[in-house]
Amino acid sequence: MKSLRNRTFVIAAFALAVVFASAVPASAQAAFQGRFTLSHEVRWHNATLPAGDYTFELKSLATPARIIVKGANGSQFVTAMVADEKAIGQSMLIVENRGNQSAVRELRLAPIGLSLRYAVPKAPKDVELARGPVTREQVRIAVNVK
Repeated sequence: MKSLRNRTFVIAAFALAVVFASAVPASAQAAFQGRFTLSHEVRWHNATLPAGDYTFELKSLATPARIIVKGANGSQFVTAMVADEKAIGQSMLIVENRGNQSAVRELRLAPIGLSLRYAVPKAPKDVELARGPVTREQVRIAVNVK
């Protein structure tokens, strides 16, 4: 009886090993890919990106929307605070400038109609007044880069 149980266990383990060994891993396709160039240092959520060329990938349209930003200094994950389905026009980064600090406020992905918004660090009122007005710049994104 014990021998039959051991033989059944061995056959089941072998069959399971064959199934796992023959399974071909599926190559996950990104929901969106793009690239952009920053002319100066920019803070993006918890990441600080120096000036340079970057690529990014949005792996899934599921929330929370997370992208992988890749540059000369490696990769970083950035998670959006809010995702809206209202992006029209051109794909771009909206960068908010406050004095000598810049931060990404929004990532618009027009081909998929998605707009991702990010938290921008706020300065204390007395410091904010001394730095002058808040300005915004648009950084164009080249889409479908592999």
